[in-house]
Amino acid sequence: MNAPTITRRYPLRAFVAGARWLANPVSEGGAKQVPRIQLYTTGPEMLAEVQQMRAHPTGRRILADRPDLAATLSTSSALASHPPGSLGRALHDAMSVPGGIPGYMLAGLIYRDGFFDSYDMPDDVRYAIERTRCLHDLFHVLTGYGTDLAGEGMLIYFQNAYRQAIGFTRAAISAQGLGPLLFLRPRVGQQRWRTLLREAYARGTAARERLSPMFVYWEELLPRPLDDVREELGITPFDEDTSDWLANTWLGRSAAKGFGAYAREAERAQLARRIVEAGVDFRGLMRASPERQAGLRRLVAEGADDAAIQAAAEGLCGDAPARRALPAGNGM
Repeated sequence: MNAPTITRRYPLRAFVAGARWLANPVSEGGAKQVPRIQLYTTGPEMLAEVQQMRAHPTGRRILADRPDLAATLSTSSALASHPPGSLGRALHDAMSVPGGIPGYMLAGLIYRDGFFDSYDMPDDVRYAIERTRCLHDLFHVLTGYGTDLAGEGMLIYFQNAYRQAIGFTRAAISAQGLGPLLFLRPRVGQQRWRTLLREAYARGTAARERLSPMFVYWEELLPRPLDDVREELGITPFDEDTSDWLANTWLGRSAAKGFGAYAREAERAQLARRIVEAGVDFRGLMRASPERQAGLRRLVAEGADDAAIQAAAEGLCGDAPARRALPAGNGM
């Protein structure tokens, strides 16, 4: 199979990735499909949006500065240093829930199997896409949508409007849109559930009309009060607890736990988080071979200190395949 390019769409590959995601979205195998679906279906739009970044004052500054948002959001101590009530502190608290999977681990799934590194695209487009992949947990905090399956379903519709600018009909018939729309049966009832999905999409549209997330210098917003950031970005938070909305049926309870996959993968994610906190870049970790990752997790489980973990991880980024890049501005 030829390496994909950002200038094209790949509907068949997107269909296959969508089917794999629908099989079990609450699993690593399902979550790994999300960046594939997005790149296969909206690559040309991503390319065009980076062109708009080049023309936007803040977007141009972001592309010039190249701040490492992934490193910022994966450093727990840095987030904890932000003032109480700030966006950064709220994100830290949300990421520190016991048994959870940090958002940067999910973002790092884009590197699995050499998928993203094999894509042809200009370097600034690659940077911008990597940057937006880190925003998932921030969106949870800003929108108020929970990390349970019902909350994720609404966030999908918010993101389709806010981050991807996909029309509602197109969003609803995509694999990610069909999942929440057809296969979730929250206790609030189907009529209200569908209304909530439309409202989530409308919230995303309103926020994007205020300012595209590609043009937001997120690092500068982390120390600011969460409510002020929401107001500036035009994001109205959702204030209902959805954590038990799927608890009324066996299927809902099982799906919310990924049919047993989530608990296993959350345990592995916590070991991986310890590796990152020891000073190992999560991107190198996610690019590493399964055997190398498993060896590092075993070290953590055995109580290894930071120095031992760093020594074992030396040269980790060397496991990554060579990136393919088009000249800047190609296809624009």
